[in-house]
Amino acid sequence: MTTIGETIKAIRKQKRLTQKEVYIGIVSRNFASRLENGHNSIESEKLFAILKRLEVSPNEFQFIHYNNSEYWFNNILNQIDNDASMKKTATLMKKHVDFKKNLSLDSQILAAIAYIKIYIIGNNPLRMSIDPAYPLKKHLNQTKDWSVFELRAFVDGIFIFRKDPSELLECMAKVHEVYKKYKGFTEYSYIIEQSVASIVLNYVQIELTNFNYNSSNLQKITDNSCYSTLTDFTAKLTMNFARLIIFLYLGSDQKSDEANCYEFIRMLQKLQHDDYTVFKEIYNYHLPLSQRYRKAQL
Repeated sequence: MTTIGETIKAIRKQKRLTQKEVYIGIVSRNFASRLENGHNSIESEKLFAILKRLEVSPNEFQFIHYNNSEYWFNNILNQIDNDASMKKTATLMKKHVDFKKNLSLDSQILAAIAYIKIYIIGNNPLRMSIDPAYPLKKHLNQTKDWSVFELRAFVDGIFIFRKDPSELLECMAKVHEVYKKYKGFTEYSYIIEQSVASIVLNYVQIELTNFNYNSSNLQKITDNSCYSTLTDFTAKLTMNFARLIIFLYLGSDQKSDEANCYEFIRMLQKLQHDDYTVFKEIYNYHLPLSQRYRKAQL
């Protein structure tokens, strides 16, 4: 297993920082070299000081150190995601009930995530009850520095913020920060990119169904220059679809905008893309709403 020092070294190099910049005044240069090579242990007080220099929270460090597959919290999230993709509602319900019995914050958060997945299967998340998901909402609000776990949990968890515009914007700012911090970690890149793109699409849906038809604000999110570096195919498709949904409501040519969105869905069908069914449901939901909105503007 990777040592703490080796993880620190990986983060330092990813951030292009020298040993002097990270360790001066905390540990000696010799100690730092031995630490990064896995030969020294370190006191918690000094570790926290180093993490502060690296601008990485203990929460984020834990995720990076234990890696995506080994971090138990994230491992269970993977199981929940897999159960949801296979629509195993009974399995998800059992996880929800089992984790709900444990009063620890971690278990309550996982119970909330399982509930969200259960509801979303066959239901419109824009109508989801917030109360069973409150522990996750509280966690996302109170956690200042998100790790990739919080980012992934927010993909569907974003819907519990749909009636709290200020909190929603605060979370979107955290999404942006997580993306900037982790996009250089190649082992997480596809998870981060797909999560960010899905969050942007869900944010657009929330704003439009909240009657927030501010075109410039919505495009500011989808056309953020930071997200122009997306390389994952599915992430780019999702971001493009978010723009098409905006045009359904706010584009200059209604027929053309509807045709473009429809052709996008047909393309996914031809590609037999995994997200075809989900995107089709989103399109079918927003098409009549956008038509009513445009009609009201005449």
